[in-house]
Amino acid sequence: MKKLILLFILISLLFSCRQKSVKKDSEITTQGNVSTTISTDIAKLAKLTNLKEFKPTHVKFKYIFIDNSGKNERLTVPGPSDSNLEAVLYFDEATFEKMRIKYFNTDYVSPGFDKNSFNFDWLDKKIKEEFLKNDINYHGDPDYVFGGSCKLWLLNDKLLLTMARN
Repeated sequence: MKKLILLFILISLLFSCRQKSVKKDSEITTQGNVSTTISTDIAKLAKLTNLKEFKPTHVKFKYIFIDNSGKNERLTVPGPSDSNLEAVLYFDEATFEKMRIKYFNTDYVSPGFDKNSFNFDWLDKKIKEEFLKNDINYHGDPDYVFGGSCKLWLLNDKLLLTMARN
């Protein structure tokens, strides 16, 4: 009987040690070769896009990484990995105004962006409402502010950013 109790205690200890640690500001989920990160960590976002010139006061983002390196059994021929970033960046008034001026002073003008591509499903209700009421007439310049491959949608002292790499 003592051996059975001891065995039960050992098994309980093993399972308690294997519990998944929960990070304070982010959640990373992995399914197959796809990992999804939702975070509010500015340092993590800075690794994904250029935040050196205009640093936000706080952020929230969703990053999806599809690993096509061939480590997953479903792939017979490895290829380049894909990623998608959706973010909302908040700025103080002075920084936002400097960024807005630089953004609108670019020489290149492209067609307007599809507004639906910025309607992120994870946005807070208040931001979604502001976004849906927002004027779309001035959104269309490419982003030279955060690395050249991003698309931006400016709101009041914050912006929505999307970037896809394949």
